[in-house]
Amino acid sequence: MARPTPCDQNSSQHRLTAWERPLTLRLAAGDDGVALDRLAQLDSRPLPPGPHLLGERDGRLEAAISLATGQLVADPFRRTAEVCELLRCYAGDMRVRPTRAPATPLARRARPVMA
Repeated sequence: MARPTPCDQNSSQHRLTAWERPLTLRLAAGDDGVALDRLAQLDSRPLPPGPHLLGERDGRLEAAISLATGQLVADPFRRTAEVCELLRCYAGDMRVRPTRAPATPLARRARPVMA
């Protein structure tokens, strides 16, 4: 029987420790915008419309799912397949209307000029 190499031991330890640390699923708040944008950039995808359900571990955003479309963005440099599956299961078939950027106040909108 072959003995595990230090590389094999580190790999299995990495897999185990990912699930030994708590995972938090929560709805995105207003101050999560920068982290969501960074996550979408890491994933090389546009950020799907919100609201978003987030998967965080150790205070770091690892994945997010749009509750409007069901699209996911995830950190490609971390093991996130299981987090993404949990987000899909938790979100289920829930679909809500996408949130939009606040409309420009009427005072700031360009107004046609009558000649």
